[in-house]
Amino acid sequence: MTDKELIQEIRKYRCADLSDGMDAIGLVDKGTMNESMRPLRPGIEFKGFAYTVKLLPKTDGVKCCSTIEEWREELGKGCNDIYNFVDEITPETAKDTVIVIDMDGIRGGIWGSEIAMNMMIRGIEGAVVDGGCRDSYEVNLEKAPVFCTKRTFTHAYGRVQRGMLNVPINCAGVTVNPGDIICADDDGVLVIPRDRAEEVIRFAHMQLEDDIETRSSHYEKLGYGHDDTLDRLKK
Repeated sequence: MTDKELIQEIRKYRCADLSDGMDAIGLVDKGTMNESMRPLRPGIEFKGFAYTVKLLPKTDGVKCCSTIEEWREELGKGCNDIYNFVDEITPETAKDTVIVIDMDGIRGGIWGSEIAMNMMIRGIEGAVVDGGCRDSYEVNLEKAPVFCTKRTFTHAYGRVQRGMLNVPINCAGVTVNPGDIICADDDGVLVIPRDRAEEVIRFAHMQLEDDIETRSSHYEKLGYGHDDTLDRLKK
């Protein structure tokens, strides 16, 4: 499959189906981010190819500012350093991309209301952050697709500094390589190696097909109306 065909196909499946597919090919508990990685609100689901960002703990001191102008300049310098990955994500490269950030679980809020909209405008699928998200209320109003391990009001400034881009990272207990497939829904985040994805899909298809057949029968017996969870294979 081409990348385009693969991601279209994999979007049919729940993380549960894909995880079962991983189990079927011997990758039990491989690629499963730990339970601290949660959606910022219920109902977020996305699939895409990983663009990885490694941030490092800040090693030097922070400046004590005495004026607004001084602080604005200092904060700007800090953000230019920390957010050096932003300009790497363009409208041409953002499609089908999930930004995956490793900040060693540091509390600083790397993802907030402004960057969420900035990245949505560029067209990313979502963000997965082993670290903090802030401005939670606004981020949810914006319907921004983001998973994180921490909610916070603190800034990333003074807590992290730039590291490396598009290199293997560790995110919530899982090694993520650039181009790995990131699958996120209410159950959590699953990382599928690109070179095993077609194998996983074969078994995930069986899991979802059987599930839809069984649940359709249960729906009928319980008098439930048809819903879109029964139509996932028709996407």
